[in-house]
Amino acid sequence: MEDIHKITVREVDYLLTIFKKSRETGYTRNKQVVEELRVSKSTASLMIKKLRNTGLVSGSSRKLKLTSKAEEILTEKLWKHGVIENALHYLGIPLEESCRISWRIEPLLSRKDVEYIWRRLNEPQKCPCGMKIPDMKNTRPLSEYDFCRI
Repeated sequence: MEDIHKITVREVDYLLTIFKKSRETGYTRNKQVVEELRVSKSTASLMIKKLRNTGLVSGSSRKLKLTSKAEEILTEKLWKHGVIENALHYLGIPLEESCRISWRIEPLLSRKDVEYIWRRLNEPQKCPCGMKIPDMKNTRPLSEYDFCRI
């Protein structure tokens, strides 16, 4: 997927927030994004507009939803994060640190590199925090997963 490398860490923060906050109702309000990310309303509005223009978010500020393109990107990012977190924790890095660091490392590693690590770790299905990571062999809907963000 060529788009996955063009998305910024901050854009991922917004997408993860929309994903997290829309779990119960199927959508998120702009106000929830502002509160969760501790940004101004205008900052959130600008980023959401950008995400809408790139086809990652749909709906109004009252009912923000992830598009299927955003869900595909997040599924891969959650998988990569889980694999990297497993590798770091396996190497002895404490749980909280391995989670935090893996979010920073994830954008730097290609899917091919992470697949190699995944295989070397015997294809883990959960991150060290206990969250189920996406199975890249037989992808399920993003809604079946959660994410840790310690």
